[in-house]
Amino acid sequence: MFGRIIVHGGAGFWPQFIKRGLLGVSHSAFAGAEILRRGGSALDAVEASICVLEDDPMFNAGTGSSLTMKGTIEMDAAIMSGRDLSAGAVALVRSVKNPVHLARLVLEKTDHVLLAGKYAERLGRVFSLPTTNPITPQRRRVFIELKKGNPNLRAIRLMKNSQLLREHPQVLSDDTVGAVAVDGNGDFAAAASTGGVALKLPGRIGDTPQIGCGLYSDNRSGAATVTGLGEVAIRLALSKAVCSLMEHGISAPRAAMMGVQDASRRLKGEAGIIAIDLKGRVAAVHNTPLMPWAYSTTKMRKPRTRPQGRIVAPLTRAIPR
Repeated sequence: MFGRIIVHGGAGFWPQFIKRGLLGVSHSAFAGAEILRRGGSALDAVEASICVLEDDPMFNAGTGSSLTMKGTIEMDAAIMSGRDLSAGAVALVRSVKNPVHLARLVLEKTDHVLLAGKYAERLGRVFSLPTTNPITPQRRRVFIELKKGNPNLRAIRLMKNSQLLREHPQVLSDDTVGAVAVDGNGDFAAAASTGGVALKLPGRIGDTPQIGCGLYSDNRSGAATVTGLGEVAIRLALSKAVCSLMEHGISAPRAAMMGVQDASRRLKGEAGIIAIDLKGRVAAVHNTPLMPWAYSTTKMRKPRTRPQGRIVAPLTRAIPR
């Protein structure tokens, strides 16, 4: 099997920003594909791809992460190898420039899977990971508008977060970024990173750093990552569910479609899934208006980008009119 990689920039609304989103995922897929072309591992490829998106303030990961209800940053990330099921994840980190690098350190340098908060950041300092202030002016403006500014939005401060996400997707537009890949040796990997949903309660941890929920990778099945409302992916263990379907011979497109349908029908929640199965078939499925994604292989000159994958059971209340 020749190497291939697929990345997404988050399932959501993406109003006037879709062109910038497509450019970002194209750069991300190109970075990962270049590593695969040089004979690098799928694990290295997904890490590099996510790093590109974390450095792009267009995306809700790393620099450009959404703000909590208190106006702070709390980022999550994870990475997983399908070869030996090794995984590393971090949650509630505030100043690490690339949380996915910190997740890789957890995988390689500790006996744990998930570290959170100041002790995760302490590990990053031990290994001299770069730090930064990830709050951008655009995210600060959105936070101020939601909390104090626009009188039309003032009332939504008292709504539950999930209702806010459904009724005002233009405010809470972008979401988790993710990547899945398979290399020339047939080894799979997955990685994901996020700043979390805007106006979340401090201390909230979504699906991204929870193995089996936000991402999963196994050489017996393939790899998948999830975007959308994290609480939905957690309750359904969505990434593991998709991989289990692929392990039993269901194609990546069909397995991803079934996963998104489950999120729509059982929990009425926003979800998007990208996946690669054992035959190298790729999938990009979501129930939101848009999900910028890109796909590349070691034989392609440049990535293919799309604003949408297959839209399954769309949540009409989440689509602006």
